[in-house]
Amino acid sequence: MRCVKATKVQVVHDLSLKFSSSISTWDGMDNYSTCIEVTVTCVENKGSDRIIGRVRLFYLDLGTVFETNDSVHDLFDIRPETAPFYSALIDHETGDFKSNLEKILGEYICELNLLIVDRLEILPEFRGKKIGIACLVWCLRRYARECGVVALKCFPLQFECAELHESAWSREMQFGKLSRHRRRSLAKLKKYYGSLGFKDLPRDDIMVAFAG
Repeated sequence: MRCVKATKVQVVHDLSLKFSSSISTWDGMDNYSTCIEVTVTCVENKGSDRIIGRVRLFYLDLGTVFETNDSVHDLFDIRPETAPFYSALIDHETGDFKSNLEKILGEYICELNLLIVDRLEILPEFRGKKIGIACLVWCLRRYARECGVVALKCFPLQFECAELHESAWSREMQFGKLSRHRRRSLAKLKKYYGSLGFKDLPRDDIMVAFAG
């Protein structure tokens, strides 16, 4: 496994924030699938740092897979987080992005690579301050280069299995206090990502944005 780190400090709503990312790649087929873990840290007055948010992304190097004649399907199928995006985004006959994506995005897709936003988590007391948006903008500017599409599955995290919310971090997130109205929560989340330019795929909870 190989790791690369990056850091940026930015002021959002009078809060001094530090975005720190760690990139992990593995050998073999996994070498084409990069996991990017981002932490959002608030630098408080006394000089102490507090983690207030986390983001996880996956970068899929489809261009290299084409060059090596490896299986595009197998690349998506490596991880359960990326597997659902294959049938939604990829033409199984050509291995390229589906043609309807250009109509949805209103852009010509030149690049082959894909960036997937897997999770975005901000602690309750820091929500509503556009911190998540600021973090995503930084992530896209840094990691969406050479990507044709950025995608995410729009799913309110409070509806995950309860077993996934047993860690200390999950308890801080207070998922149990969020709305239990699934349709309303989904609409709110889609509006949130829509403010960044993400658009709905027909009959799917997956949203896409042009990476150019």
